[in-house]
Amino acid sequence: MKHRRAFYRQLSGYYAISRPTSSSKKSQEDRRQDEQKQPNNPDYPQNVLLTNGRFPVSLDLARQFTLSGCRVYCVDPMKFHICWFSRMVTGSKVVSAPRKDPLGYVQDVKEAVQNWQITYIIPIHEEEFYLAASGDPEILDKLYAPPWEVLLRLHSKLDYAKMMRQFRLDVPEFYVCKNMDEVYSLNPQKEWAVKPVFGRANTNVYHLKPGHRIPPIGISEDCQYIAQEWIHGNRYCSYSLFDHGTLKVHGVYPVLETIDGSSCVYFQPCHHLKINQYVEQLAAHLYPLHGQIGLDFVQTEDRLVTIDSNPRATSGIHLWSGTGSLALAFTHRLKEDVIRPPHASSGGAIHREVIPGMLMWEHKNVTVSRYLKHIWRLISARDIIWNWSDLMPSLASPFLLTYYYALCRQCNLTLPNLFQWDLIWEPPSKESLDTAVAMTIEEGAGA
Repeated sequence: MKHRRAFYRQLSGYYAISRPTSSSKKSQEDRRQDEQKQPNNPDYPQNVLLTNGRFPVSLDLARQFTLSGCRVYCVDPMKFHICWFSRMVTGSKVVSAPRKDPLGYVQDVKEAVQNWQITYIIPIHEEEFYLAASGDPEILDKLYAPPWEVLLRLHSKLDYAKMMRQFRLDVPEFYVCKNMDEVYSLNPQKEWAVKPVFGRANTNVYHLKPGHRIPPIGISEDCQYIAQEWIHGNRYCSYSLFDHGTLKVHGVYPVLETIDGSSCVYFQPCHHLKINQYVEQLAAHLYPLHGQIGLDFVQTEDRLVTIDSNPRATSGIHLWSGTGSLALAFTHRLKEDVIRPPHASSGGAIHREVIPGMLMWEHKNVTVSRYLKHIWRLISARDIIWNWSDLMPSLASPFLLTYYYALCRQCNLTLPNLFQWDLIWEPPSKESLDTAVAMTIEEGAGA
């Protein structure tokens, strides 16, 4: 393609390159006319917009939607990202960073929706909060996510824990901490996970242990933390997709291989009846729940507790990698009632991995048997990124890494923070947080 040839010619000046959104003006106009002729035909190819293109989840979803017959587009504040190189993505557009310019971001997304005749907007990360709060019917009607008030309840670790307790679903013991004095007052005989109320992944999580010094934590009235009892047990993650109250997709996988003790990079589906029941009970209380939700669980001998909720795309979508069934559920073309992760022709579960993450696995105090098990998983599972029919995302990895490190130096950020800092959502002030909580309580009372 013309834009790819230009990319290689101008590799040394990559900051100045932007990807064309279509191969030709004529083909774009032809597609738009065809889409306007058959807007309500479910068998006609749908145009799907991913809200960023930088994560492995973004690339995997783009491939899954393409396999289902959809055309995939994406927007991202970065000029270059992994989806930019994928032949499964029809067009990519550089947009304003939502954290720096929320109104500009919403306007840019709206223009993309109009220009590309988008049918569904699939949220990938916390940029969905800016879209859900936009109040724009053209965006909200296409956004596959719950209302903003429900998003807040599921995203806030404190509100989520309170809500689970109200629903009589098990969660660890927890307390809100508004200053360090409240951290020092925690039971010193217990282990605690102290983390921001509005946090994500393993960022700023402190593991407090009996007999160990408590480190300084940046807690304030405007940046509150939640202290959650540290539960030891087997960890699981679930991914579910709901369509206005109806469960369409559900999968569970154990946390077996991680980078930092939290971020899973190996995906082996399993059946877990109690987790299935937990998710269904949560959805019943939030009926009609609409959108994606990922839950993190810990199971002990006598308890199953949930420790976090992510109301967006999570790594759980990798359980359907290489198939189009998840995309069919998104686009209302699913014939089955509920789809589960697929199995190989031999009947066994298909295992997936993110190879760079597997190479950087957490291996403190590893034994020989544990090391050999890790090596077996590494060589036997299928990589998420590598795909013989879509090679450029893998081949472009050295360039992307160089590009990312250049941005890290420019923005004075670490690589993990670079991937999130312009997309994350946080209440801008204590006043706005109080307003959000008040809206949440009002929404809960009306449920």
